[in-house]
Amino acid sequence: MKILDGGTGTEFLKMGITCDPVLANLSHPQAVEDLHLAYLQAGADVITANTFGAYSHKHKNFTEIIDAAMAHTRAAVKKAGHGMVALDMGPTGLTLEPYGDATREEIATIFAATVEHGAQQADLILIETHTDLQELELAVTAALKPGLPVWATMSFDTRGRTMFGASVGEMVELLETLGVAALGLNCGQGLDYAYIIEETLSLATVPIIFQPNAGLPKVVDGAVTYSVLPDEYGAFMAAMAGKGVTILGGCCGTTPAHIAAMKAACHLEL
Repeated sequence: MKILDGGTGTEFLKMGITCDPVLANLSHPQAVEDLHLAYLQAGADVITANTFGAYSHKHKNFTEIIDAAMAHTRAAVKKAGHGMVALDMGPTGLTLEPYGDATREEIATIFAATVEHGAQQADLILIETHTDLQELELAVTAALKPGLPVWATMSFDTRGRTMFGASVGEMVELLETLGVAALGLNCGQGLDYAYIIEETLSLATVPIIFQPNAGLPKVVDGAVTYSVLPDEYGAFMAAMAGKGVTILGGCCGTTPAHIAAMKAACHLEL
């Protein structure tokens, strides 16, 4: 079993860091490193570099951002004395033709540039929070080229569909055909994902990843909050491990305390 880390952007907001999260690699380097270290000390085995949106069409200095992100992650791993580093790749934010004006070639080039620069500094590549199967295919295809393990997750709603209508079965078929090392779900509907995990387990032959939110976000006194506390989260995720999920972590609203509670509930030593 592997333990991933938890939320990044939601933790930055608590610190008062409101810029695009990847820019924090340059503007708040110590905060980024400290958050990675906190997750490692909470028991994470894999740390997700802060590169979710570090793409050439968004940031002219994307290579500088990636270098800083990987350096912060490596520094935290060195201090903790353990941990693997994952280059993180979210959606581009562009929409493929015919629904949008981005071409397959354009998006493939964007993913390739991030992989070519970041993969040499990573132990694996994590592709997460995707909703479009076509874009996911382009991301995975680019990520597989360096020969690192590739993990990929999509975000589903309570109907078991992504925003673009993809089903769990379609995700599993695509990702296993491409040859990912692990696949699963992240973000989305929080703990309401349980029944979708069971479907994923019934279809997939590779290890399953699960990184839900700590419930759904609510605005309280002008601040975004999440309702699922660490102990509840830990117990729920231990139950998912009991069903066969072998790569556990967290997404929006989860904290180092959630990861520590999850690891303890799964009876894994820190």
